[in-house]
Amino acid sequence: MISMYNMILQITIFGALSGGILYVKKRRIYPHGYLTLAAVSLNAVSIVLVMMPSALRILSGGILNAFTVSVAVHSVLGLAVEALGFYVVCNWRVRKPGVSCTRRRDLMRPLALFWTVSLALGAVLYLMLT
Repeated sequence: MISMYNMILQITIFGALSGGILYVKKRRIYPHGYLTLAAVSLNAVSIVLVMMPSALRILSGGILNAFTVSVAVHSVLGLAVEALGFYVVCNWRVRKPGVSCTRRRDLMRPLALFWTVSLALGAVLYLMLT
């Protein structure tokens, strides 16, 4: 049951991040930054409380098949995306948003793509578990 709530949370986070693009297009960097901060923070809580315990349980089973490999790939990709997201948000909070945010644009675009891929893979894994 908790995994269903987590999946809903992940989709909500993705929606918020997607909506944050509208703030950037309107050159409203502060709301975009705070929305991203909230998304990265909620995702970190979700990773620690729900996803890591589940992944560790699945991966510690010792069975190597397509499912466990997919869980491992999702885990590594998700942790990398979260770490980069954390880096971008922390960098934004330390420096003035306008200049540092513009410089991070080249990092944010692929990060958004990898976050989307990680979410899609997580959704497939969730469906396989239910």
